[in-house]
Amino acid sequence: MYAGWRPSRHPAPFPECMRDGLRAVQSRLPRGQRDFSERGCGMDQLDGLDRQIVAALVRNGRAPWRVIAEVLGQQERTVARRGNKLLESGVVRTNSFINPASVGPRAGFLLRVTAAPRELRSVCSWLADQNETSWVSALAGASESVAEVFLSTDELGGFLYGRLAEVEGVQSFEMTPLLEYFRTPSGWTPDILGNEQYAVLHPDEDGRLAGLPSSSPLAPLDETNAMLAELLHRNGRATVDELAGELSVSKATVSRRLEAMINAGVLFIRAVVDPAVLGFPVEALLTLTRTHAQVPGVSEHLASLPVTRWAAASGEKVVAQVATSTLADLRLLLAGLLDRDDVLSVSGSIYAEIFKRSTVRYRDGLPEKPGDSTAG
Repeated sequence: MYAGWRPSRHPAPFPECMRDGLRAVQSRLPRGQRDFSERGCGMDQLDGLDRQIVAALVRNGRAPWRVIAEVLGQQERTVARRGNKLLESGVVRTNSFINPASVGPRAGFLLRVTAAPRELRSVCSWLADQNETSWVSALAGASESVAEVFLSTDELGGFLYGRLAEVEGVQSFEMTPLLEYFRTPSGWTPDILGNEQYAVLHPDEDGRLAGLPSSSPLAPLDETNAMLAELLHRNGRATVDELAGELSVSKATVSRRLEAMINAGVLFIRAVVDPAVLGFPVEALLTLTRTHAQVPGVSEHLASLPVTRWAAASGEKVVAQVATSTLADLRLLLAGLLDRDDVLSVSGSIYAEIFKRSTVRYRDGLPEKPGDSTAG
């Protein structure tokens, strides 16, 4: 279970504001998994080994099948066959993208947009079609969209009042700078593998690399690195041999450049997967108020939990994306956080629909395949 709290034998009724999201959670489950309650849900789509393989890819989307097989104690042939089937089916996809904050003046912002209920989906779709957004979701707790946006300060006015304000249905918006990052989906450790297994697959991420301070020297990508990133965006598991052939450079050059970009936080390579298929269908956005912005405390604690997929802060406010197995687990998580001395308040809203994950566009609940964009 999650550090800092334990489940009660007789949990209190779940708050009505969260209970309203139950139908939204059910609707996002595969058909065989919609018999869902606060007690849990069945996982009919993936068996235990499939979920372990996906969890390994979440940790390291480019890990060789041999390494994953060793970590899982399975035969390489079995892991490779199953892993390739999972990738081909679209259950999981490896994706790469450039961190805008590392190669230019753009920084991360959390954007919340209130819209008329009947227009919310179109507003979310518009946001998801913008290159400046990395993820976009609709909330169940209110008629509201939430997104991570990367912009320079010079671009704020034009984006907010020149473009977003003109979208039909938009009623109001709030943009908050994300001054600290503690966790990104690259560092998510779902409670499927052990910490030692995750460590073998890849060292823990430095979440701070997602939002480099403006004082850091900017390093624009050269043509080779830009092409390398584009190839990996299409296929995050492309081999070094394949990449070298496409770029007409040596394998050593590809390996050296790739390692340098990843270690510097310039290039993110992530496995894009719906937590529901791993047994965590309840996704929510948490907002915490901490007592002291200068003391890491709850921020680092939250980032260390296996339920946390993303966490960032702006002053005393901390925001996080979490994925739990049940609504009861979410309630216990909120209660445990509120019991901390360094937390003044906690609120949460369940995700009703996903429109974009890690720069991958979702349409009708499904991720687009590489090169299959119909935005316009």
